[in-house]
This record gives sequence, C-alpha cells and structure tokens, in this order.
Amino acid sequence: MKRYLYSALILISCLLLAACSAVQVNERMFVGLMGIEEDDGLYYLTLQAYSTAHTDKDAPVPEYQVYSGTGRSFYEAADMIMRESGRQLFFGHCEAIFADGDIISDKDKLRMFAGERISVGCPVIYSEKPRSEVDRRDENDELIGADVILSALDRYAAEGLYRKATLRDITAAAERGNTVLLPFSERGIAGSAAIDMNGNVSVLGLPETAALNLLLGERGVKMSILGGSMSVGAEDVSVYFRQGEAIGEYSISVRAKGVLDETGVSRELSEYRREAENIISRSAEEICRKAFEEGFLSAVLPKEYSLSEGYENVSFSAETEIELTSENIS
Repeated sequence: MKRYLYSALILISCLLLAACSAVQVNERMFVGLMGIEEDDGLYYLTLQAYSTAHTDKDAPVPEYQVYSGTGRSFYEAADMIMRESGRQLFFGHCEAIFADGDIISDKDKLRMFAGERISVGCPVIYSEKPRSEVDRRDENDELIGADVILSALDRYAAEGLYRKATLRDITAAAERGNTVLLPFSERGIAGSAAIDMNGNVSVLGLPETAALNLLLGERGVKMSILGGSMSVGAEDVSVYFRQGEAIGEYSISVRAKGVLDETGVSRELSEYRREAENIISRSAEEICRKAFEEGFLSAVLPKEYSLSEGYENVSFSAETEIELTSENIS
C-alpha cells in the first residue's frame, strides 16, 4: 500500500509541475535517489529517476529508471544525463543521496548541490560504491525501486540501527571542520561511518551502531538477546574523565529502560537484563576505544570529555543499568 501511495504522490506532483511550467511532464525526470562519487577529478553521477511512460489510455505513469553521467563537475555529469535522455532533471523529490568520502568531507564539493532544489533535510548515506546503491537489482535482475530502498531505511531507523544525517548536517560539519556520523550502506544499510574533513573514514557495524545510538541518547533501539528481542531507550548517559600522570580513564554510565518484546531461551527476566547490560557495556567500551584510536571521539562523547590528547594511555570502562519490563515473564 505504501508503495502505491508513494507512486501516487509522485504522479500528482508531476501533474502539478506540468500545469505550472512550460516544461511538459514527459520532458522531465524526477530524481528519487542519487549516487555521487569523485575519482581523479571526475565525478560519477548515478540517478534513479521517475520518468513517465504512457498507458493505453495515454495517462502518465511513473517508472523507475537509472541514468548515469560523468564529468569534471556535478553539473557536467548531470548535463550528460540530460543530453543523452533528452529530459530535464528535477531534484526536488530526491529522497536520499549516496556519496563517497571524497564528496562528504569536502565543503566545496557539497556546495555543488546548492541551487538544485535538493532539500537540506535529504538523508545522506556513505557508500564506497554509490553507483551500486542506486542501481540495485533483485534475483531476477529487476531494478529495485526507490520506494523499496527507502522503506528499508525506515525499518532500520525504527530499530535504532540507522544513524541519520542530512545534507544540512554534513554541510555544517564540513564548514566547521567537524567529524560527521552518518549511515553506511553496502548494498543495504550495514552500520554507520564517522568521516572527518580530511577524508578519513571509520566504519561501525550494526551492533556497534545500536550501542552508539544509545550512547547518543536514542530510544527504541532493538536488540536480539538470548533468542528473544527487546527495545531499549537511553534515559541518561554520564561520562567521567579521571586524569593521572600521562594516564586518562573514562568511566561511562548508561541508564536505560527496556521492554522485552519476545522471549527466547530463558524464562527469567533478570537473565535478559544482565545479558543486555553486558552487551551494551562491552560495545560502548569498544566504540569509545576505536573512536579514540581513529580520531572521532568528539563525535561519540560530549566535547568536554573528548580532549585527551597528550595522554599516552587511555582506558574506557562502561556500566549499564536497564530497567526491564515484560508482559510475558517476570
């Protein structure tokens, strides 16, 4: 149903735009997904667009098609697509941008999107191969449409496995020289990535992303525990930094509430609680250690606790306390 509603909205927008523009609807391509990467000064642009076909009743029907262009800038690559397709590009409906680290970390490259009517709230997703994200095929070699890809993003977001970042977020980070956290996709969401403005990329898997989201105060994070599942939300996260002689120690405390949604191999609620607490604590320690070693701790912890340069040895310890409830067991 959602897929048909999405297509209907696109169709309505097409008709409205055609009514108020000299450009006819069949002369436009409505971009749904964008993949962009840069290599050796060349930009590779891949678009999944809503073009229009006509039924027997001559009514315009949105179809998904993939178009690719190459150029020395975003504009040249887009112009190649327009010249080869004979249609004008409209980016106002772009629902997601897949980009590589070279694009995400460069404020000048990000400015290329200005003026294209791309919403600053458009999600941006890091990928090593943006082209393959936009041009995905199923087992029958049929193109996987933007609506299916976007529905998958919604599912990951609902389970707390998606670190959302928008075009506004990454542009602001690039302007300030900050590290940005955003989703990582490998033909589907595979975790999250931390990218600094020197183009350094650190990737976190899905379990690490769930723990990261808890550290950053997210709620509704889904966890698989002892064959069952629970939803956990952070209530309070506190950080203490103890200074020693060339030694620094971080102590992280996570207080959370959770609901056991499905039971697994145990009938004891306390076993699920202890297992979840252990997993979150270990994951938090691993994430912080990795963030410290790879230089993105300021994106994980409050800035006043992330300035530990000059310390030869830094350690991390985390404790988690979950108030867990269930309608099935006690």
